Amino acid sequence: TFLFVSVSMGQRNCSAMEVLEQQLKENPQMLKNMEEIEKQVQEYLKKHPNGSGQRTVITIPTVFHVLYRTTSENISDAQIQSQLTVLNQDFTATNGDIGSVPSLFAGVVANVEVQFCLATQDPSGAATTGITRKSTTKTSWGTNDAMKKSSQGGTDPWNASNYLNIWVCNIGGGILGYAQFPGG
Repeated sequence: TFLFVSVSMGQRNCSAMEVLEQQLKENPQMLKNMEEIEKQVQEYLKKHPNGSGQRTVITIPTVFHVLYRTTSENISDAQIQSQLTVLNQDFTATNGDIGSVPSLFAGVVANVEVQFCLATQDPSGAATTGITRKSTTKTSWGTNDAMKKSSQGGTDPWNASNYLNIWVCNIGGGILGYAQFPGG
């Protein structure tokens, strides 16, 4: 029993699906939004089989919201840039570990012609580094999106129609992170 407890306490995981389930319970419209997005994708694929549509690289301005309590939680600009580089490599199929893609997905690995860059303008049009930083007294944030709300000690998102928002904080509970699915 002791070994099991030690191992389970040390495990880290992604909580995207658990968060999605909770969001769908709280907002039934989200499922309809997700279905509409999927319908649009399927219609596009029917019109443009085998990627025959117009091919343009889409660049997405990205903002990292760093919420930190300790110096080690206040990650460096260089670490943020390195993660942005890895993200771009993953989306262009140029990552060094592409050979470890499970065989189930190997046939769909592709350069999806999406790239990410640090935002250079904030929502007001002012110059920015694409990184916000906020000192906090919170030891962990959980998965209830509190980090995304200044009213709860976090930082508000920039308009999601114009920016990819990424929060860097200690979620707690061994959770590595979670993502917002389209439609939410």
